[in-house]
Amino acid sequence: MSSPQIDADLPPHYNDFETELPLKFRVGNEDVSPLVTITAAQAHLHLLAAFDKLKRDVYSAHSSLSDEETSEIPSDPHRAWVVFVNRAVYRFDQFMSGKWTSDFPNWSEAAIPPLDVIMVWHTYLLNPRTYYEDSIRRTTPFARRLAAMGSMPLTLIASLVDPTTLEVALPSAHREAFFESTSGLPFMYSLKTTYSDVVSLQCPCCNTINPAVRWITREGDEEGKGTGFAEPDFVHQCDWCSRKFNRSMMGVKKFCEELTRRRARRKVFFAETLLDPMTGKADEMLAEMLTLRLVRRINAVFKLEKKSCGQDEIIQEAINLAKGLDWSPQELYVLIHQGLRPREKHHVYDEQLPRVKRIVAAYSLPGYASIDLVAAILRQGSFIEKMRELGWLESSCFQSPRDQATLLRAIARYHAFLDLMVSKPGSFLVPTIDIVSHGQVANHDIFNLSFL
Repeated sequence: MSSPQIDADLPPHYNDFETELPLKFRVGNEDVSPLVTITAAQAHLHLLAAFDKLKRDVYSAHSSLSDEETSEIPSDPHRAWVVFVNRAVYRFDQFMSGKWTSDFPNWSEAAIPPLDVIMVWHTYLLNPRTYYEDSIRRTTPFARRLAAMGSMPLTLIASLVDPTTLEVALPSAHREAFFESTSGLPFMYSLKTTYSDVVSLQCPCCNTINPAVRWITREGDEEGKGTGFAEPDFVHQCDWCSRKFNRSMMGVKKFCEELTRRRARRKVFFAETLLDPMTGKADEMLAEMLTLRLVRRINAVFKLEKKSCGQDEIIQEAINLAKGLDWSPQELYVLIHQGLRPREKHHVYDEQLPRVKRIVAAYSLPGYASIDLVAAILRQGSFIEKMRELGWLESSCFQSPRDQATLLRAIARYHAFLDLMVSKPGSFLVPTIDIVSHGQVANHDIFNLSFL
């Protein structure tokens, strides 16, 4: 017969068919209500299944091209998916930075963007520190909308996807109009991209709009040769100034524009400076110190100490600063290093400082996010594939009491993981593949409370 002390030290016993969650879980020194519900976990799985089908639809569309289409559309399905993801990230940027007539509306069907944009938003939320910092370090429309959309309505979104076929419901007129008026783009995305499809981009050298930048080029048919905006070696010659520019040059100009907005007395903290690396909490005193160091160094190098920047001079001064850096990420690294560590000389063979490396990486690409969302989505694809291989994305999965018990146990393990994180602050802990941890990350508001 076991003693009470031995029983207390044993892990909790689970019945074969758990039917409901406990009212409270112990996390640290507090008893908290469940942060994830069985309904939310099921809805998240359903959404992941829709993303998986979207990818398979893109692959399928390029596996059965007609002879006529073959001359205008690449036939490589993997390449087509990478291009599709690039276009989805662009559509997300346009939606989040576009003109909204008022604050973000209450969640309803009319406010839900298309599935490709949801996929990008979902992946962004899976990087909560970057998402959180990007939502508070500036006061731009993009940042305000990140904050307003910090909680993904999983159940509402899942209800718009057929549970059996995973086909997305046709949008209402209000939903379609809201997205199109906000982003300036069609609600319906295209699974295929032709060699003649184009996108409008601002030249980082002269700020002129280039309205006909190709997404893909025929040179991209050879791996690593493409120079379209959705290809690895993107480069475009500006229609106006004739200078060739690429993604990293656009990223350097993004940094310079944030700097000049700061000099124009706008609220701006640079990426990777506002959150404490250990706790994830916002630390404006630290961010202010780091930002002032960078601004002082740049003022000294470009002799800007006695010159203020007017609101109408922001763009031109940003271009001038980027030109002074030769639009080079390497030059930007040296400048940031000198600003944050003024007493240390930096040589090209020195190991890069972690924080400086993270800051430069945040400004290595165009777009408003401080993370490479394309790469993040492609990485997330491997996780979704594992879910499919486990059978967790099947519509019939987790419907019976036996199957739902698996989710209930995963939710319990998730709260145990939270308790472990509280007991080991500063440790780098990675949860298992349990969908529940990803399910909560999609609810950014709750994630801030429990993790950040």
